[in-house]
Amino acid sequence: MNPEPAHPDHALGAAGEDAAARWLIRRGWRVLARGWRAAGGEIDIVAERRGIVAACEVKTRTNVHPHAPPISHAQRRRLACAAQAWQARHPAYARHALRPDLIIVVPHGPRWSISRVEDITPDAAARRA
Repeated sequence: MNPEPAHPDHALGAAGEDAAARWLIRRGWRVLARGWRAAGGEIDIVAERRGIVAACEVKTRTNVHPHAPPISHAQRRRLACAAQAWQARHPAYARHALRPDLIIVVPHGPRWSISRVEDITPDAAARRA
């Protein structure tokens, strides 16, 4: 008996996370973990570069609405809590700066359009506004 096929959204999300990880690596980031779970939430990608640990939420979208927020305040809070839990469990990175980032992935045929918003904490978002 064959298992049920994966839901197309899950396959798209997994492909988007793979593309985001490759994108980070090409930019000099070292991927430390993928799909890391804590009681408070999940981190799609944990990456490190130059003393910064980025806890990345990856959103893969087939279309992007300019006025639709890709991540809610509650999701930001869960990501920040999970990031703190990750850092607490990895003491080698205790002195690294820790920030939550958002990576938006949009497929365009065989290619991907990838953008990143650094530090999506509410304070940082207010400073950018």
